[in-house]
Amino acid sequence: MKKYFNYISISLLAIICGITTSVLFFEGSREAYLAFSRGEVPFVAFFAGENIDAAQEGQVSGAMHEAGLEVEILDDTNSSVQNIPQRTINGIATETLRIPNEGRVIVADLSGMLAYTYENGVLTETYPLLSKGRPGTAWQTPAGMYTINSKKENHFSTIGEVWMPYSMQFFGNYFIHGWPYETDGTPVPEGYSGGCIRMSDVDAKRLYDFADIGTKVIVVADTPPFTQGVYLDKGRGLSGISSDAYIVADVDSGAIIFEKDAREVMPIASITKLMTALISLDVINQYRTTTVSRSAYGTYGAQGDLSIGESIITGTLLYPLLLESSNDASEVLAEFYGRTEFMKRMNERAQAIGMLHTGYDDPSGLSYDNISTAEDLFRMVQYIDRHKRFIFDMTQLSSYSDSGHVWRSNSRFKDHPWHNGGKNGFTDEAQKTLITLFDVPFEGGERTVAVILLRADDTTADARAIISYIEKNVEFLPDLVVQE
Repeated sequence: MKKYFNYISISLLAIICGITTSVLFFEGSREAYLAFSRGEVPFVAFFAGENIDAAQEGQVSGAMHEAGLEVEILDDTNSSVQNIPQRTINGIATETLRIPNEGRVIVADLSGMLAYTYENGVLTETYPLLSKGRPGTAWQTPAGMYTINSKKENHFSTIGEVWMPYSMQFFGNYFIHGWPYETDGTPVPEGYSGGCIRMSDVDAKRLYDFADIGTKVIVVADTPPFTQGVYLDKGRGLSGISSDAYIVADVDSGAIIFEKDAREVMPIASITKLMTALISLDVINQYRTTTVSRSAYGTYGAQGDLSIGESIITGTLLYPLLLESSNDASEVLAEFYGRTEFMKRMNERAQAIGMLHTGYDDPSGLSYDNISTAEDLFRMVQYIDRHKRFIFDMTQLSSYSDSGHVWRSNSRFKDHPWHNGGKNGFTDEAQKTLITLFDVPFEGGERTVAVILLRADDTTADARAIISYIEKNVEFLPDLVVQE
C-alpha cells in the first residue's frame, strides 16, 4: 500500500537529462527523508511549487522510475520552507583536473603517491612518489598550481643540510627531487620529508629531463573523506546583516549556505595575515633567529609589543601575528625572507589556490591595495583547513607565552564553544572584516562552517546573528544516493 506524505514539502535541486546518480532534497520533513533512506517507504512525493516545470516533472519521474522508485509529483506553492541553492566552491582534486591541450604538465598526486606527466594533453608517463611532507603539520607539501622555476642536477639544501639530486623547484623552498643524502654520501632515512616531494634517483632524472623551466606543476594534496549533504532553511531568510559582502559555507563540501555579493572585490585589512602566516610556513625556516628592525618596528600599531633590535625565533612571530594581529611581526617575517620576494610569494600562492581576484600589497593588511572577495577568501579557508590546519589551531589559543612576551587573542569568539579558529581585521577603508570557523552540531552531523564578512559595521554582531539563525532554522541532511 502506498504511503503518501502529503504534509511534506520537498523540492528537487537538480536533474540532469533524466540521468541521476544522486538525489538532493530541499524543503521538508527530516523524518520522511530518513525513512526513505532506510528503505522503509517505496516512494517519495515531490511537491512542485515554483521550482519545477512540466518538462522537469517528466525528467524527475523518468529518473526515479528507472531507479525502481514510485514517484508522485504534487503541487504545493505555499511551502514556507526555503531552498538553499547549492553553489559549491572546492579546491583542486584529481577527478576535476583540467590538463591543458598544449605544453608539458606534471601532476603530483600526494594521495595516490603518483606523479603523471602529460604532453599536449596526453598522458605520457606515471612515476611512484616516495615521500612528502607530513599532512597536518607546518611542513605539509603545499597543494596548488605552480611552474618549474629552476632546475639543478644536485642542489644543496641549507635547511636540511643535505644534497638533493635532480632538483626541480616549484615554489619557495619546495622541490621535486631524487632521494637526498648527507654530505658524507649517506642516504637519509625513509619517512616524511620536510615538505619536498621525493622520488627515486632514476625516476627523478627522467622527470628532470622531461621538465623545462616554466613547465606547469599541479600538486594535488590529501583531502580527508567527508559527507556531502544539503542544507534546509526553515526560517524566513537571513536578514539584518551589516556586512556589504559575505559567504557562509561548509568548509568540507564547499556548499554555500548563504552569500551576498561574494564576488565583489574589497579591501580585506588584517585577515591578510592568514596568508602571511601561510607563506611564512612555506618559505621560512621556522627555527632561525631574526632581529626586529627599526623599519618593522615603525609599522603602524603597537600590537605584539616587539622592540627595536629584539632577537626572536621566526616561528615564534606567528603568535603575535595571529593572536594580536601584530603589524610589526608581519613586517619582520617579510624582511627576513626579503620583503619584495615575500610579497611575490603571497600573490603567487593566491593564484595557485584559485584566488584569482586577490592581490596583496603588504604583509599586514594596512594597505588599501590588499584586496579580495568573500569567495576567494573561502578558497583560502578551505586550503588552510585542509593543508595547513596548524594556522587555525594557533588562532584558537587564548594566549601564548614566549621570549618574555605574553600574546593574548583579540578574537571575540575565543570562548564560543563552537569556535574553530579565524582572524579579524579593521582599517578605515576596509571597515571591519572577519574570517571565523564554527563546528556546528547539526542533527545530520557536525559540520565546520566558515563565516566570512567584508565591509561590516559590526562583524561580531553579524557572525553571532548568522550562527544563531543557523542554529534555529537550518538543517543539514546527508546525501541520499540512488543508484541508476
